Amino acid sequence: MNKIRLAILSLVVIALGGCIPETPGEADQVTNFEALWKIMDEHYCFFEEKGVDWNEVHDRYLAKLKESEQSTLSFFYLLSDMLNELKDGHVNLYSDFDISGYPIAPDPTTGLNIYARRRDLSGRLMISGGMRYGLFATKERTLSFGYMSYGSFSSGIGNMPVILSLFEKSDAIILDLRGNGGGSLDNCDKLLSYFIKEKCLIGYTVHKTGPGHHEFSKPKAHYISPSSIKTLTEKPVLILQDRSSYSATNDFLYKVRSAKNVIRIGEQSGGGAGMPASAELPNGWRVRYSAVKSYDKDMVLLEGGVAPDIEVHNDSFYEKPDAEDRILITAIKKVFEIKGVPYPTK
Repeated sequence: MNKIRLAILSLVVIALGGCIPETPGEADQVTNFEALWKIMDEHYCFFEEKGVDWNEVHDRYLAKLKESEQSTLSFFYLLSDMLNELKDGHVNLYSDFDISGYPIAPDPTTGLNIYARRRDLSGRLMISGGMRYGLFATKERTLSFGYMSYGSFSSGIGNMPVILSLFEKSDAIILDLRGNGGGSLDNCDKLLSYFIKEKCLIGYTVHKTGPGHHEFSKPKAHYISPSSIKTLTEKPVLILQDRSSYSATNDFLYKVRSAKNVIRIGEQSGGGAGMPASAELPNGWRVRYSAVKSYDKDMVLLEGGVAPDIEVHNDSFYEKPDAEDRILITAIKKVFEIKGVPYPTK
């Protein structure tokens, strides 16, 4: 019996020991440090745009590594800090206990998207896939417009033929992409196909062809064709954007400029014009990084964000919870202007 208890106790000790991060030897840490640095050095695509001297970063962080013994956790966060020097939301370090990422300050105006919208759009929003939508009229019933709010390109775009059928008699469409942090580029292009009339050039991409920081392929042109079902090309489309519109949303915002009937309103988007790839370190951790540069149709790189056609800023929801949603109201006023109808005053 005592032998059985001893065996069970030994198993418990072993199991608990597995929960405590070990402290790797200095050689193992240096090996993984150098592996991570080299992966980024040879494959990351935005060193020039970020203005980062990667050799200087190497020497500075290697010195930190050798200053004192690092636990598994402290080693992970040291590597994370090194990657965050790039200030790139597409760069992450993955382990079985945490995921690193460049900290992005929250947009203090985001709360207005929900609460102020309820004041300006009375009625229920229906849901299809990741799309919330509804047909609304102004209080005076002067004009009507279809409203769509798409929170993430990671979700499907919904049943667009049904949504667009509902909007058929509306005077304009408002697509709200504020707070959309990105997601699938496939969903981006699917949604985009409803906004164009004919096949058109939407941009270019280049990828790394060698280990040098300036070794890239020739630009590859990308085209998109319109949806064969229905499109939004015959009436005004107002797209709302803010600084929390990132990645695939940033991609959508520069591609949709090819549509002549689209007006983008709000703040400059948050950026993120790189397509990510990933690689594994010797210790099993994985790193994700920007590997492909995306350009607009004029070969302009928009990693830093896409400017709106009409710049409008909201107040901080936390400071002024009763503030109006200027971005949404500007879009509604623009519809009145396009239609030649006087905007009703209170």
